[in-house]
Amino acid sequence: MGKCQVSLAVGEYDRTIALISGQVSPLGIDLTVLPMSDAWDRHQRMIRNEEFDVSELSLSSYLMAKERGQGFIALPIFPYRMFRQQFMLIRKGRGISTPQDLRGKRVGTPMYQTTTMLWVRGMLEHEYGVHPEEIQWVTEREELVPFVSKGVSMTVESEPVETLFAQGKLDAIVVIEEVEQHWLDDPEVERLFPNFPEVEADYYSRTRIYPIMHIVAVKSDLVSRYPWLPKSLYDAFTDSLAYSDEMERYPRVVNLAWANAYFEAERRLFGGNPYAYGISKNRPSLEAAVRYSFEQGLTSHQLKMEEVFVPSLLDS
Repeated sequence: MGKCQVSLAVGEYDRTIALISGQVSPLGIDLTVLPMSDAWDRHQRMIRNEEFDVSELSLSSYLMAKERGQGFIALPIFPYRMFRQQFMLIRKGRGISTPQDLRGKRVGTPMYQTTTMLWVRGMLEHEYGVHPEEIQWVTEREELVPFVSKGVSMTVESEPVETLFAQGKLDAIVVIEEVEQHWLDDPEVERLFPNFPEVEADYYSRTRIYPIMHIVAVKSDLVSRYPWLPKSLYDAFTDSLAYSDEMERYPRVVNLAWANAYFEAERRLFGGNPYAYGISKNRPSLEAAVRYSFEQGLTSHQLKMEEVFVPSLLDS
């Protein structure tokens, strides 16, 4: 009997490179890997058209799509995680020095339902008492999964929010991927949390939340036909993660002068690899995500882990 033919759309990360290169292969699967670093394109194609057998997906949009009955289910694989305090920029002279000062302000983000904003809104509410309805949200993109925003001020603009922010038409902005150098050089712009490494480390120490941005989802009919497939994929992703973990111990591989010092400090904080997969090691982050999604009106109920993940990996 031949191997199961599976297409996988995934971002290019140190933790997926062994899978992409073929150094790691899932048992029983003839895997066609489609490296896609354009997350917006990848997520659209999977959620709107289900183009891939397996795909890395936005956690927030996945929860919304799953509740609405789309034909895929998540594996407890988290290839992209990021603390978000460092990505919040404010304009000087707008009376903003603390998160509470965002009340009543115009805050821009490309799309309301992004996982970045799920975490930002959850952090603002649960850490600082600032509720989503107290901010005037400005976006630029059509929402990937349609929803009705109840009690929330949300305006969709025709111009990019970064352009509006540069023109002074917004008080603050949440950057999705990278705080570019021109923002750091702008004398009228600063981070809401200038000491973000300390803020984010403290946040993790208190909450045990390391925000999960993306999960990996597989088509449900494929799982029905091949019940062993989720475990095979999970093991391959885990092997690829272990490969990157070994490589990053060597300074000649990473272009940072004090790579070993950073590596050791992170492992002390997280008690191991911060990207570790599985439900048990990530329960605080996962439970916070489904709670925030419900609280923010993106899902109609607080999803349980058995609704979110494939049953065979619930004890991972």
